Amino acid sequence: MISLLLVAWLIHGSLTALRIGLAVRFLARDRKETGASGPGFDESRVTVMQAILSGDPTLRRNLEENLRHHPEARFLWLIDEDDSVAREIAREIGEDSDRVEVLLAPPPPQGRNPKVFKLVLGLPRVKGDWLAVLDDDTVLPPGALARAGLALNRGDLATGLPYYHPEGSLASRLVAAFVNSNALVTYLPILAFRAPVTINGMFYLTRKETLERLGGFAAIEEKLCDDYELARLYLRAGLRIVQTTVIHPISTTVRGTADYVRILRRWMVFANHLFREAIDPLMIVLVVIPALMPLLLLILAGFAGRAAVGMTLAGLLIKAAAMAALRRRAIGSRETVSGIALEVIADLLQPFHAATALIRPGSIRWRSRSIEVTDGRVRYR
Repeated sequence: MISLLLVAWLIHGSLTALRIGLAVRFLARDRKETGASGPGFDESRVTVMQAILSGDPTLRRNLEENLRHHPEARFLWLIDEDDSVAREIAREIGEDSDRVEVLLAPPPPQGRNPKVFKLVLGLPRVKGDWLAVLDDDTVLPPGALARAGLALNRGDLATGLPYYHPEGSLASRLVAAFVNSNALVTYLPILAFRAPVTINGMFYLTRKETLERLGGFAAIEEKLCDDYELARLYLRAGLRIVQTTVIHPISTTVRGTADYVRILRRWMVFANHLFREAIDPLMIVLVVIPALMPLLLLILAGFAGRAAVGMTLAGLLIKAAAMAALRRRAIGSRETVSGIALEVIADLLQPFHAATALIRPGSIRWRSRSIEVTDGRVRYR
């Protein structure tokens, strides 16, 4: 059993080193190509579209920071007409700004993705040459639009990378640990071998004319995984997706264990949808196997004895510390010992979350809505 454990550790260690090394190389190359400030891009010609839903206490702060970080961009806030809290926040923040427009949306019809339905309504109101889509829990750092805009010199749609603020409840910090443990070494290493097949739907930038030529958001309005479906729309047309190193912080309040499980289950359902259609040996080696290895190592160590369990946990902590060092290098994040420990727990729980996505895979909870999924299409319950 010990020899099997050693072989498993050799595989896990090699894959971890490979993923980190490829991520570091991509970060260095991309920042050299795009530069630190993205000169020559006019942010005043960008409309930032945000589908907004109240309920998270960080909403006001996120909206204010985006306005402050990008003082030349125009913002289009898409709010449910019955969401009085979001409407009041938007009024208080944006009433004195000529850069903010609020568009009230009726309830989405049956079979329409709620986020994309709002984007469909908002697209005709976009002014300027470029449009960005930004989630309401996401903050773009200063210069992010300019860097993404410069990346469009190399493609047709530019997307960024998420980083969750590790703050708030234990459930919130576990969600952050899961995302931060995976984002850089999931999106970036695979790009050393092929172009991206999907995007990070929390933030992306494209030319308005390009999207309209492809049919606009209406072309994916019935689909659940809007980020993957939009990527497919561009790739089928022979267009290029550019993965940038624009890293955007996210603040989401996860109130407890039930919310934590629902969020991770929904993400795994989305991931399964991607894997069913785009899985290949490269993705298995660089994404699937590394996600399963921590729990497998702990199980093997359990059969080998207490000393093996202790050494395995120590090894997983070293791996989490290496990931923290990568994040510090990429974004200057402040890492803590407790955050590194939570990352180990998040890694060990990942296979369980993947398993829950196999139970009733067509049923998810998306914020306040219960959704049934058939052939990638949505239906409200």
